[in-house]
Amino acid sequence: MTVVNPVEGGKPPPKRKPIWPWLVVLALTLAAIYAHHRISLMMDDLAQLARDFVQLMQWILTQLDG
Repeated sequence: MTVVNPVEGGKPPPKRKPIWPWLVVLALTLAAIYAHHRISLMMDDLAQLARDFVQLMQWILTQLDG
């Protein structure tokens, strides 16, 4: 008569899910957040440049009229 260990139960141990897909998702998420931040800064700089250009043109026109 064979005795089966109740802890083993004749089933293989459950397999662990791989962690690398989650690391890829984390890396892509962080890259997207960084890219969004950098693009936002560039758009703000571009908007400021446009306002500065308009102000410069207004100043030049007032100098020509005067």
